[in-house]
Amino acid sequence: MRILRRPQTPISTHQLLLLLVTTWQLVSCGYRPAVRNRLPLGVRTLSIEPLKNETTTFEVEQILTRSLVHAFVEGSGLKIVNDPKKADAVLKGVVSGVSATPVIFGQETFGTAFLVTLSARVQVLDQRSGRVIFENNGYIFREQYVINVDLKNFFSELNPALERIARDFSTSVVASVIESF
Repeated sequence: MRILRRPQTPISTHQLLLLLVTTWQLVSCGYRPAVRNRLPLGVRTLSIEPLKNETTTFEVEQILTRSLVHAFVEGSGLKIVNDPKKADAVLKGVVSGVSATPVIFGQETFGTAFLVTLSARVQVLDQRSGRVIFENNGYIFREQYVINVDLKNFFSELNPALERIARDFSTSVVASVIESF
């Protein structure tokens, strides 16, 4: 069996010039990947300190901190480290308010749907210079949540609402820090 090969022709100067011009136009068109990190150069690692809880809601700071770590791992491209001394930047925050306000009342005047509101402050500090890279003192998230009318199960069903708000909060923080909104 004989294999026929096509003779190779060298690329002409005209073709090479056309290839270079096309490549240059594509590279310089201004488009950048959407996940590009907007943090200062050299910030590759982030330490997320446990948020402080200024509320009476049990373990809300743990839910939010866990959600922040997960969101930064998934959406930032930064390496998350436990030790702030080994990080280029440190995220600190405070949960300043959590409330559940009834918006729909049932037959026995006990609320069946509640507006769960979360307030928080977040700050990211550059470890090398000590300057603030990002700060937002006014995060407010609200979500309407249907809660069991049985008083025994009321507080156990508040946590799923906080988990959903924590995902929204964390996604917003990652986008704000990375995109510098």
